[in-house]
Amino acid sequence: MASITATIKPVHADGTVCTHKVTTTGKPKEAGCTGRDAYVATCSACTWTDKSGTRAALEYVRDTHLRSHLTTPAPATVSA
Repeated sequence: MASITATIKPVHADGTVCTHKVTTTGKPKEAGCTGRDAYVATCSACTWTDKSGTRAALEYVRDTHLRSHLTTPAPATVSA
């Protein structure tokens, strides 16, 4: 069974993925880059997607979503 992942990618304001180098404040180091506008997470197992202005906030939401794919264990049976 393949593992389920939710990737987080930085995006420009127009929704394209930003692969440019940026400073610690998020300003672009390369000409032609408009800067990172947000981060987008997508799930490999379903249609879930979310967008946030900060990566840290999105990591929490992503982890919560991934836990929703875990199967619940069968209840323990008691033998008499």
